Amino acid sequence: MNKDRNKDFIRQLKVGDKSAFEKLFTEYKNMIYTIVNRMVYNKNNIEDLVADIFVKIYQNIRRFDERSKLSTWMYRIAYNHCLDYIRKAKRDPLESYEPLDSKFHLSSNAFDNEKTLLKEEREQVLYALVDSMPERYRMVLNFHYFKGISYRDISEIMGIPMGTVKTYLFRAKVYLREKMKKSGVL
Repeated sequence: MNKDRNKDFIRQLKVGDKSAFEKLFTEYKNMIYTIVNRMVYNKNNIEDLVADIFVKIYQNIRRFDERSKLSTWMYRIAYNHCLDYIRKAKRDPLESYEPLDSKFHLSSNAFDNEKTLLKEEREQVLYALVDSMPERYRMVLNFHYFKGISYRDISEIMGIPMGTVKTYLFRAKVYLREKMKKSGVL
């Protein structure tokens, strides 16, 4: 969206234009879903949390001051909402993982099945290790590598200085590398 169209769109949102909000929902629902999915372990609650986040966005759109990008502001709302949810819930890092056998459709080629199984097992270990790291490191890692968000935007979303974002990212990589060595993934 060019800058003028973006300002018009935001103005429409601020006056309560339902079709503008529907467009916002359609355009950003996958982004919000991804954030929630990466932060929350109880996968049964993801859809409800996404809906709650969009209600918060709708209720607070008039407060958006346009100094940051709309997507960054929405990330911040989603991030804070998920943090609130996590603080209220007891979490089990492994609760979100399905048994590996439920993910495979066996073909006639046993070698391909074995390679696929090993790859999936390695991915499961990696995801479990990422999920086990301290939340601040996990979120910076997810935002930067899985979502491609810049250091500056991560800084705004998480409300921390950009130097801290870089430090957390470095520590997350060190943490992950050490855990991967211990678990035999590397």
